[in-house]
Amino acid sequence: MSAEKKNIAPKKKNKKKIIILIVALAVVAVAALVVSLILANGEEYKKLAADRKTVATCNGYDIPYEELRFVTLFYKDSLEEKYGEGIWDDPTTAEEHRGELEELVSQKLNENYVVLSTCRQLGIPTKSKDMDQYVDQKMDELRAEFDTKKEYEAWLDEVWMTEHYLRFSIEISYLESAIYFTLLDNDLYTYRHDNIGEFLDYVEFSGDYVRTLHVYIENVEGEDPAANLAKAQEVSDTLRAIVDEQERRAKLSEYIGSSLNDDLQTITGDGYYFTRREMDEEYEEAAFDLELWGVSEPVVCKGGNFVIMRLPMEEEYIVKNAQNLLNNYHSVCLSIYEDQFRPECVVVFNEYGQSIDILTIE
Repeated sequence: MSAEKKNIAPKKKNKKKIIILIVALAVVAVAALVVSLILANGEEYKKLAADRKTVATCNGYDIPYEELRFVTLFYKDSLEEKYGEGIWDDPTTAEEHRGELEELVSQKLNENYVVLSTCRQLGIPTKSKDMDQYVDQKMDELRAEFDTKKEYEAWLDEVWMTEHYLRFSIEISYLESAIYFTLLDNDLYTYRHDNIGEFLDYVEFSGDYVRTLHVYIENVEGEDPAANLAKAQEVSDTLRAIVDEQERRAKLSEYIGSSLNDDLQTITGDGYYFTRREMDEEYEEAAFDLELWGVSEPVVCKGGNFVIMRLPMEEEYIVKNAQNLLNNYHSVCLSIYEDQFRPECVVVFNEYGQSIDILTIE
């Protein structure tokens, strides 16, 4: 796939009278449509207009209310799963989590416009026939999953979406792919499919990748974070006291398979292979600071505590998972490239946006 899109324009006809007539008829038709919508569906039209109303800007792009509403309700639901049902119903607990909600909403709004800003810098058109066809196809595939239009509309309402914002989300996904292929075409990735053998050597021997396993103790709502940290410290102390590397590894497996560990993905035992910027910063720093078979002190991240062990690389695993590792590497490179535009992408709420309390959005 190439990020370059063909711009095929229709041939112009030098017939001034025909052009004037077509424009005039178009204006009349649009005006008639607007009037008919207002008369026939007054309340629905007003709601549509309100949903599209701009609440903020980001690097020259307008952010509509419908986007703010979706992102806010998505993270309100996510935080409710994390901290307990009903946290937004109680004014006291709602205020306690306001800061985290506002941060998550701002970060997500920012991400969409980092993509658009990157496209602008690279000369990637954010509107094209190819993209429209792609979005139409994805929308058709999604609608086909529902038996009736009514079910589809009920689903949109259930997930706080509008069709307009859903299309926008699919467009962003398309543009992210366009950025990826543009960077690939311009050789901005050191490692690609055509030199993947060199990439596998880089993963195994460069020291820029690390492999870890860990025990994760989550801070669940209602639990004492200090008590969980003490549990993590006990795990760390026990593992660090074991001199033999294989015995230490076996003891880690016992912890991973116990009810103490809240990360079930670690049970397979392969561990996590990653380079910098793939994991939380605190986790990465602790992992890269460890010697082989070393065990960390408790690493406190958002939501819980990790006790990390660094393991040696395994060539068989690296070869078997080459594609996933390469994809993750490209994602990191893309993120690094986009970082140069992040300082410009500051979400600035206008007067209308400032009047909205995100805790009251429903």
